[in-house]
Amino acid sequence: MFSGSYEHTVDDKGRTVIPARFRQKLGEKFVMTRGLHGCLWVFPERAWTDVQQKLTPKSLLDDRGVKLERYFLGAASECVPDRQGRVAIPQMLMNHAGIKGGDSLWVIGLTDKVEIWTKARWDEFNAALTDDVIAELGRDVEEP
Repeated sequence: MFSGSYEHTVDDKGRTVIPARFRQKLGEKFVMTRGLHGCLWVFPERAWTDVQQKLTPKSLLDDRGVKLERYFLGAASECVPDRQGRVAIPQMLMNHAGIKGGDSLWVIGLTDKVEIWTKARWDEFNAALTDDVIAELGRDVEEP
């Protein structure tokens, strides 16, 4: 299970550090793909198999399912951190997330995955979450 957040930067070669705490849970290889709201999603290899199965359309004629499959699976990239714990973010994914060399990034743990956000997009996302919005979103969540 992933939780917590860490601020890092991306270098001019498109590499960023995945925090050691997350790398231990992600394993030696993991998968990075497009996420929602302009971030990137990072899944452990073992969890990626489940994600693929959920995104595989029930039929080749399932237009909506094929579009989702293309969007997430078509952008997926296997990642192996170097000895410093850095991974190279593919250019397609950098474009999706609005990442440029030198940017500050937030690496966020969310239960079954890790998200990577530019600081600007993360701040914008959080600024939109007023107490009223959070209360509305939480209405369907069961109390612990």
